[in-house]
Amino acid sequence: MPLLVDRLVIVTVILAAAYLPPAISQQLDPITDPEAYAVYAAVLPRMWTNVSKEPLLLQQETDTYMECSSRSPDREIGWAAVERSYKAENGRARLLRPMLPVNIPYRLIPRAEIAADDARLALKYPGQWQRRPESMEYAGVSAVGFDASKTKAIVYVHLRSEGGVYWIEKRLGKWEHRARGGCSWIA
Repeated sequence: MPLLVDRLVIVTVILAAAYLPPAISQQLDPITDPEAYAVYAAVLPRMWTNVSKEPLLLQQETDTYMECSSRSPDREIGWAAVERSYKAENGRARLLRPMLPVNIPYRLIPRAEIAADDARLALKYPGQWQRRPESMEYAGVSAVGFDASKTKAIVYVHLRSEGGVYWIEKRLGKWEHRARGGCSWIA
């Protein structure tokens, strides 16, 4: 019986890898801009501490941006350029580095590891589920879109059960939530 389970897990991992987007199998460009990581740090800890006391598991590859039909309330004062940058930066997946300036422990986790765990749980818990028991909680982010002066930013951040597009401004050297767009979701 253990041999059958081992083979089933191996097949599941192979199948999960086969369904990953093509960009994952290619070499991804890393995000090296410290300002992008400062933007992530302005959103991630608050979201994470609401769902888990465990170390933050952050998906290593960025998600390509979430399409958003709603606009920032301050669009007329420079946000259109930030939206264009956000779309351009997220034309392809990128690779995160361990550069997140936060006071909570975290670990970067490959998308393939998340997919393999989800495939394993799908076999263990067949059928339709909003969230399968034992699912690992993790966070994912998009690349960050900035204005030219890097004082305005847009980023998409999600957990398994919620996510949203954030409009953030840098004030007195610190990134603060300016507005949350109309593009949020909760499962």
